[in-house]
Amino acid sequence: MKKFFCNILLLSLPFIFLVIFCLFLDPYNVFHYKNICDNGIEPNKNYIKMRHILDNYASFDSYLFGSSRVAFINVADIPGLHCYNMTYSAGLPREHRENLEVMIKKNIIPAVVLMGVDDVGCYTDPKAHHNQLIRMPYPADAVQNNTVYYKFLMKYINPDILRSIPIIISHKGDNLTFRKHFYENGGAAVGLSAKTNWANVSVDSPPFHDYGIDNVIADIQSVIDLCNRNNIKLILFTNPLHILTYQQTVKNGYIDFLSRLSEITDYYNFSGINDITTNNDNYHETSHYKVETGSLIIDAIFNHKIDQKLLSQGFGYYVTSENKNEFIDFLLNQRNP
Repeated sequence: MKKFFCNILLLSLPFIFLVIFCLFLDPYNVFHYKNICDNGIEPNKNYIKMRHILDNYASFDSYLFGSSRVAFINVADIPGLHCYNMTYSAGLPREHRENLEVMIKKNIIPAVVLMGVDDVGCYTDPKAHHNQLIRMPYPADAVQNNTVYYKFLMKYINPDILRSIPIIISHKGDNLTFRKHFYENGGAAVGLSAKTNWANVSVDSPPFHDYGIDNVIADIQSVIDLCNRNNIKLILFTNPLHILTYQQTVKNGYIDFLSRLSEITDYYNFSGINDITTNNDNYHETSHYKVETGSLIIDAIFNHKIDQKLLSQGFGYYVTSENKNEFIDFLLNQRNP
């Protein structure tokens, strides 16, 4: 019997070693969400930010949801709100709704929810994130079921995590700045800069999964319904896509998406061809706009301050049920002058 248990122990040692090593290495910061580290690997921001909010909900009264593009909106500048930026990689409307549902079940009722939408949500199937360690959504059912929560964490006890070792060893991160932005308001990307060779640039767009406009509109409608049921003010806007990204996504039916969106809700539009989206100086690359562009979004929505020339180009235009047909015709004429 003693020999039997010794053999079991020996056979278990590799797994025990893997568990200990993954807990220590933790490249995606899921096990150290209270003390995250800038290690060169993008953390699972969806999970970490949800844990942070559930632990510190009294610090905030409003939330900004969206893909990584809204990371460059400095929510600290939004007047009258204590807002937290829930931005995470390729964030999708269905995931935003699930996160809001978890908050509400925990009696966290935001005063205001902002949601930025773009081609990421329009074409990405949420199921694609369920096997991606940087994007696995917070386990919504974990509120009632601890087993679901532990199953989620067990996915990070994974031999593939060992591949991150060379990146972590070679990376020199600024932990203090990283944590400051992350925990104070969620805008971890504020102040970052990227060097892009605009002479030889390629379109940096998400994988095209053809999720379907009907599906994403239904997901957005579910967010609208959830907010209405809980007396939450929802402010919806479109991210200003770089001209190259915009032109590509229009070929995939993006204007049809904007048209369908105007049928279910009012929203602020920053998409299209205008002096912001056609100027490379306003972007880090073809996917992410700079914080200065994010400030223009804040000014348009909260300060009702927008350059009239930009407004005439559709940037900051408030789309309603009354003007939606005129607006969509405007975008179509932009595309086919």
